[in-house]
Amino acid sequence: MNLNDAPQAALAFLTNQAYTINATVYAQKFPDLDFARLVYVDTSAPEFTPGITTFLSGSVGKAGWFSGAAKDVPKADVTRDRSETKVHMAAIGYGYTTEELGQAQLLGISLPNDKAMAARRAYQEFMWNVTLTGDTTKSLLGLANQTAVTIGTAPNDGSGSVTSWFDANGNATKTPAQIVRDLNGALTGVYTGSLTVEMADTVLLPYSIISWLGMTPMSSTNSETILSFILQTNIYTQMTGQPLTIRGVLGLDTAGAGSSRRMVVYKNAQDVVKLHLPMPHRFFPIYQDGPFQFEVPGAFRTGGVEVLRTGAFRYLDGI
Repeated sequence: MNLNDAPQAALAFLTNQAYTINATVYAQKFPDLDFARLVYVDTSAPEFTPGITTFLSGSVGKAGWFSGAAKDVPKADVTRDRSETKVHMAAIGYGYTTEELGQAQLLGISLPNDKAMAARRAYQEFMWNVTLTGDTTKSLLGLANQTAVTIGTAPNDGSGSVTSWFDANGNATKTPAQIVRDLNGALTGVYTGSLTVEMADTVLLPYSIISWLGMTPMSSTNSETILSFILQTNIYTQMTGQPLTIRGVLGLDTAGAGSSRRMVVYKNAQDVVKLHLPMPHRFFPIYQDGPFQFEVPGAFRTGGVEVLRTGAFRYLDGI
């Protein structure tokens, strides 16, 4: 290979390889960091929009008994409001050196996709954290730390007057009945707190909690786990006939007041909460960044989580 032609040949080789690499990477799923399972992802805005305006509306008015001779007919009206969400740009890409490309060409082998996979994984991790807890540098809030959401504390009627369901050694500090009551209390709180308008269908728990619930039996004579019992008998399922979604997620073990464990209860619907992602992660054209370096830049743009109806959310700390 002529040294004068090496950069151009390396660029052509990398460009050709990148098509296959990037397609493979985007087809790869990361089930443990699938933030789209937690919230509706809205990609409808233009990729480079500076911000997103959401128009909100509600209705007011109450019907009442009326006399045909009266003139003061009760009226309904519509309230209108709007929220503004700023969109921010973040980046993660990968690169290769001329030496790596030259050796691959010499041996007639394809480039590995591990660097692109690492970039994609970093994007998933970033967006998972933004979805769950936001980002203070951009004043973004996540599903677990909205300031306008009602926060409750589990009753302190466990062993030793504690609020938690089990201690640091995994020993139960509340009975299965008390645990079921705590969870149903959060679900009911959404329903009654919104005057029966909202009903939560999703519960997020720390991994430590859902793991413990999934292996702890109801009693010494009933081998059914507490988690299985909750899934069958929770108030949401009893009222609607629909399954309650319970997920274990990272980041909730210290999300509550005093760094306690937090449970997040909410309705996972796009008119309640959404994640603004005008530009999902994508790789841009390859360029040479130095005598022997070639870069594949990647970027994405997000406005974070926006809660449209806080009445459909509730937090329970201290579990």
